[in-house]
Amino acid sequence: MTDLKEFRRACYEAARRTRGQVVRFVPGDQGRNFDTGEIAYPHRTVAVVWTQDRDEDGRHEILGIADAFITFGTITFIDEPGLLAVLGELLPGHRLYSRAELEAPIDPTAPRWKNHYDVRYWRPDCLGQVLFSCWD
Repeated sequence: MTDLKEFRRACYEAARRTRGQVVRFVPGDQGRNFDTGEIAYPHRTVAVVWTQDRDEDGRHEILGIADAFITFGTITFIDEPGLLAVLGELLPGHRLYSRAELEAPIDPTAPRWKNHYDVRYWRPDCLGQVLFSCWD
């Protein structure tokens, strides 16, 4: 299991390897089930989103990449393939999701979700909203 220090170290190393710069970390509190490490590039700032929750098989912690502007109930997933590849090297054993996977629709009535009742109540539109919830 990864701890917050390891996640931060991985963000710094991934930023260095991809010619970005870590600008801040936002802890997973205030209604969010995930931590973020924001990395600035000349063309945009991205948020590496990480949760210690497990994937649907219960085996891996989860990572994705989103636009750095995350508000309550709103998270926009993006593709940054080079960054995702480097994070995969730095954090083996984690489940890394692409934008297409995170934006895939779900069946909120399927009982496979960790917090099945929240999913049925909030009715998220896509897998990413389940994995990285801003409404916990």
